[in-house]
Amino acid sequence: MILFFGDVHGDFRHVERIVARYRPAAIIFLGDLEAPAPLEQVLARVLAQTQVWYIHGNHDTDNHRNYDHLFGSALAERNLHGRVVEIAGMRIAGLGGVFRAEIWYPDRAAAPVHYDNYQMYQQKSEAGQRLYGDQPHGNLSEGKARGLLLRHRSSIFHQEWQALCCQQADILVTHEAPDCHPYGFRILNQLAREMGVKTLFHGHQHDSLNYRPYFRRLGFHVYGVGLRGVCNLRGQCVRAGEMEVPGGT
Repeated sequence: MILFFGDVHGDFRHVERIVARYRPAAIIFLGDLEAPAPLEQVLARVLAQTQVWYIHGNHDTDNHRNYDHLFGSALAERNLHGRVVEIAGMRIAGLGGVFRAEIWYPDRAAAPVHYDNYQMYQQKSEAGQRLYGDQPHGNLSEGKARGLLLRHRSSIFHQEWQALCCQQADILVTHEAPDCHPYGFRILNQLAREMGVKTLFHGHQHDSLNYRPYFRRLGFHVYGVGLRGVCNLRGQCVRAGEMEVPGGT
């Protein structure tokens, strides 16, 4: 059994209880962990019971604390972003982060790619030039420039999406939603089809809408997992999201 955890935003109190009850082979966080301490410390008891995997969300780069507690943790290698990993007999791919207009916002067919990868952004953006250029550049303060460079660690770059398109998986986990969500993206439909996935799980939107009417058009199943919600491989609710049932369970 694999369980999928919606955005926890720093509150992990339900995680150990769910793991102890259901004894999954693995759990996967769908972004916006905002770990209050290094992740291996936050989940020390959980790690003794199951495998822990995750993708990052946009809030995981809001500040250096969030970033360091995740990307600098002993579990940094458990980030599924941009790769396919076999977990409990399933090939699972991950695409963490969000689309941002400064980088790539594919809301239409010909959406421009401003920066193909993070290294290009770091080298050519005003923020990068301000910090790494020969001379101070533009109107950004050093603090603002550093903040932008950190923020875009959770932006989705075209090169990352393209690299995943060349791989195959059974399941795709994303922070953003595909276009069956009112705020979703058609480009994720394409990614899922290119990879041949059967099921896509996403977080970010803090809801779990009924996507069943879209399954045939999409060619795969989609399940959104709500705020601190949990679901299983079949998309069945294990714990309702807290914005869907007041107070949670």
